[in-house]
Amino acid sequence: MPWYKIKHQNGRIDYRNEISESKVIFDYIIRGYWQISVSDWKLKKLDYRSLQIFYEEMRSALQSGLQLNQAISHFALSSTHPKIANTSKAILSELENGTLFNEALSKLTQTSATPYCQLLNSKGSREDCEKSLSVSITQLTALLDWSQRLLKTMIYPFSIIQIALIILIANKVMQQKVEESYIFDLTNVVSVYFVCSIIQFIIIQSLYQGHACHWLEKYSSNFRLTKLFSLLSSTRQTGVTLQQALKTMPEYFQYTPLKEELYQVYYTLRLGKNYAASFPAHWFPNESSIALHSAEKDGDIERALILAAKEHEKRWQKNISLLEKLIPAACLFIAGGFVASTLITLYAPLIEMS
Repeated sequence: MPWYKIKHQNGRIDYRNEISESKVIFDYIIRGYWQISVSDWKLKKLDYRSLQIFYEEMRSALQSGLQLNQAISHFALSSTHPKIANTSKAILSELENGTLFNEALSKLTQTSATPYCQLLNSKGSREDCEKSLSVSITQLTALLDWSQRLLKTMIYPFSIIQIALIILIANKVMQQKVEESYIFDLTNVVSVYFVCSIIQFIIIQSLYQGHACHWLEKYSSNFRLTKLFSLLSSTRQTGVTLQQALKTMPEYFQYTPLKEELYQVYYTLRLGKNYAASFPAHWFPNESSIALHSAEKDGDIERALILAAKEHEKRWQKNISLLEKLIPAACLFIAGGFVASTLITLYAPLIEMS
């Protein structure tokens, strides 16, 4: 549904998420507000990083003694982040309209980050809300850190590519020929520079915002299972049972086979099957497999979950360490091509003279 900006005669501004502009106007007329102007609001939804900043600000406000609604009102009036200020105003408007906090926040968040809005316990005490915020921040920080590690590996080779292309352009400019082929070559080099710069900017921005997780989830089973067990642990810390946590897990993933496995595990447990018969074998490698079978006797699966989480984390750390070596090598290989082209262009006149 689209968002609308409602401006009152006294200067007050509301935001509403409704199916149409006429529905917004009708609702406000019923409430006795006639002098209003309604316009479309181009919403900039929260991504992983923006949501993390929003949660950190909320946690600081709660630690200062404010209640959740008071914290949102404070952000709407005085936040230094424009996106957080507008988000807070929209949440307040939705809360006044009877929308639950988690639902209102989900409407203001990108689809990929929406499930992390459900980790927030907005119905409990201030302490419960603060604890759930800490859990959510931990999860978002982990996702962003994985992307940041890949981003750091690309900075050096990207810089080499930029320097090589700048030198190539400078060399072309200094030749100062008026031939048609010279203008064509210079245009090609400048075009290559701008195309490379745009691609690099898109990659850097995507990694900075944590979007590397989409590709990692698609191609790395270790990443998927590390993320799964981390989320299971965090969700259960908020007081949710294992079955309830498994029911919500598919929302956090885009990879269809894993979503199907999660649904199968959840409904198998609901049918009364034991843990070993319900969980896929590859979820619990090595020692965790023994602990899983032991849980059939004492009913305590906590040790199996902890051991599985540690094993998948260890495997993922090995994978990402390998990526940190392979990605710079591949980028440097590409950079080497540009450097070689630059050197050939620079020394070609000298070779011809000799």
